[in-house]
Amino acid sequence: MLAAVALGGIVALVVLGVAVYTLVAGFAGASGGGEIVVVLLAFIVGAVGAMHALGVYQLLHPRFPNTAMMAMAGWITVAVTGFGVFRSIRGRGDGPDLTTMLVWIGLAAVVITLMVLITRPSVTRWVQAVHARSRQLGHVPKQRRR
Repeated sequence: MLAAVALGGIVALVVLGVAVYTLVAGFAGASGGGEIVVVLLAFIVGAVGAMHALGVYQLLHPRFPNTAMMAMAGWITVAVTGFGVFRSIRGRGDGPDLTTMLVWIGLAAVVITLMVLITRPSVTRWVQAVHARSRQLGHVPKQRRR
């Protein structure tokens, strides 16, 4: 569980860093309306990073930990990294971009490891035990409004 929290925190920081880098580098090279695309791309990447951070927060909840947000952020990140690997293989006309492809593959490997960790039976049992103990102490999970 602690390894999942540590990896989730690292992934959240890396993805949020990529969002900031996208914003800074994009504004440096954007012109003629390209700023809007840069802001949208940075927002999307930042939202995925925020989902990872929220997933870590929910996993660390003292009474009712939850792995759902981390799993959802993981699947989105795997999809994005798959697209990134595909784009890196295709290249920009002068062949594949191997460095970028290796970075994408590395991020995908970390996220897949994270997803394997949060689906381990020991983590599931721990979550169930914490929930049972919290209910035994009289705590009630918040009901979501619909």
